[in-house]
Amino acid sequence: HKYNGNYETFLTQKAERETQHLAAYKNQQREIAALQEFADRFRAKASKAAQAQDKLKQIARMEKIEAPEQADATVHFRFPQPERGGQRVMTLTNVNQGYGELTVYEDLSLAIEKTQRTVLVGPNGAGKSTLLKILAGLIPIRSGEREPGHNITVGYFSQHRADTLDLTRTVLAEAMDITRSVPEQTARTILGSFLFRGDDVFKNVGILSGGEKSRLALVKLLLNPPNFLLLDEPTTHLDMPSIDALIGALEQYEGTMVFVSHDVHFIRAIATTVLHVHAGKLTPYAGNYDYYLDKSQAGSAREALTAKLSNYQPDAPAANVAPAAPKLGMKEIREQRKAESERKQALARERREREKRVKELEAEIQKFEEQQKDLTGRLEDSATYDNPGRAMDLNRQLSGVAGHLARATREWEAAIEALGSAPEVARN
Repeated sequence: HKYNGNYETFLTQKAERETQHLAAYKNQQREIAALQEFADRFRAKASKAAQAQDKLKQIARMEKIEAPEQADATVHFRFPQPERGGQRVMTLTNVNQGYGELTVYEDLSLAIEKTQRTVLVGPNGAGKSTLLKILAGLIPIRSGEREPGHNITVGYFSQHRADTLDLTRTVLAEAMDITRSVPEQTARTILGSFLFRGDDVFKNVGILSGGEKSRLALVKLLLNPPNFLLLDEPTTHLDMPSIDALIGALEQYEGTMVFVSHDVHFIRAIATTVLHVHAGKLTPYAGNYDYYLDKSQAGSAREALTAKLSNYQPDAPAANVAPAAPKLGMKEIREQRKAESERKQALARERREREKRVKELEAEIQKFEEQQKDLTGRLEDSATYDNPGRAMDLNRQLSGVAGHLARATREWEAAIEALGSAPEVARN
């Protein structure tokens, strides 16, 4: 099957196709069952025998819809979780860092809070990987302070982490070579979710491809996770099933995470906040990647990964040290109050529009569900099959309604999520 669009579009279109295929298959199976039941009941009755034979011929003439393929069973289990740490995970204060005469960061201050999942974006060469290494303590800083929080353990994953694997061990032995003791079955289950199945776990690490080594390195990290996880391009060399397995693991992860990635699908699934890095300055966005796209007004999701800040509307000043607040006169205070009132009114309007859209979609869903119930009832009526053309028309209608219902349900879920993320406006 060919799909036009990006990976998110593919997932949506594939789900729609599978839903329609399943609905059409079930409808045809119901039709066949009804025709067969009629034939079985009346084939021995002289007055109905001819009609019974017609029903059997009708079944034979049908172009049968193949049963939908069963998707691979999804592995459901809990990944090991890290020990609990303090609320403040990491603090950088007035950090200066560079390479030779090149200064990357000057007076950099940053605080990472518990359970944040932050993606670093910005132009290539802006210092995203350097910031990860500073947070990880892998490179000495020229000046300033790097202060980990209480009981914080740091784990750093880079594209080159696979180079640290012992090539003489088997996949299973290398996966279990960690400080935390885990049952073999747990290790094998997680290896299986990362596509090391059956006898694959007894392969020698030395014969693995680059992608397989990356997957194995990720498994080791997930079997003994730190409570502060730093990932530098973790999806490099991974195929889509492996990326989805990693997303599934990180969705369960209860620690704090900062990462760099150029995989928009991965970022959208994992990131809850965005930190833009450019010219040694950090600009935080207190929302997920789509929130960042809206604020940044970037041309596309991919363009925004490496965009600069020329037209952005940040949530906080781009400078790392907050400027002193200027003293305001009465005129400025009145203008500020007016702007705040207009902002609240705009937020209230936006919330009302979202609430209205939710109600509209709920009405649509109710209408489609009633249509679906009516069509299903008519298809279950054996009299319908006295007219084969009518039955086929009802099946087509039912398939169309199922598609509309699936679409409306997805829109309703998105509208509910958008409504939940909309800020409440205080009433004076």
